[in-house]
Amino acid sequence: MLMEEPCFDFLRTKEMLGYQVYSTFRNTSGVLGFSVTVETQATKFSSELVEQKIEDFLVSFGGRLASLSEECFSAQVTALIKLKECEDAHLGEEVDRNWYEVATQQYLFDRLSREVEVLKDFSREQLVSWFLHHRGNCSRKLSVHVVGFGVEENDPPHQNPSGSAPSSYGPVSELTFLPAAAPALRNATLITDIRAFTSALPLHPYYKILS
Repeated sequence: MLMEEPCFDFLRTKEMLGYQVYSTFRNTSGVLGFSVTVETQATKFSSELVEQKIEDFLVSFGGRLASLSEECFSAQVTALIKLKECEDAHLGEEVDRNWYEVATQQYLFDRLSREVEVLKDFSREQLVSWFLHHRGNCSRKLSVHVVGFGVEENDPPHQNPSGSAPSSYGPVSELTFLPAAAPALRNATLITDIRAFTSALPLHPYYKILS
């Protein structure tokens, strides 16, 4: 993946943010997107700082794409085509790929070969234009911050609130929603009730990528 190595290098190697850093492609009910995940030490870096560093990476990645040479772009595309043209390593891999088409009611059992044909005509200008466009005003971002607290972080002993759900790992505490204190998050919409938030959103149809 074109973003995977730069993401790890920027956030993990150079910024030394934490234990796991990775980017991934997402297909949520036919809506395409990408995500960047960082798992770090709560006592060393705040989640707001991690959020800002991810934004810094995306800005730098946009510049990296803009300066990408045709030779480097062609090498990336060629590598991706070869990956998609590889035969299945085992029967389970073939079953999983075809069953996904059945489960999503898309039935594109030749999806990989179609993607290869599209990649052959894909240009560097299209890639740069797509990224910059989706990083602009039309983009939508969901930022999830999960911060752990406990004795190891020198916090006071936990008092289990009444009504907390039992667990095989012991009492489960209630969630505490933290305010968006960082300047980059002040205009963000804080979601504390998922049902209330989604109930006010327009309902979009389930998209099926058929071509």
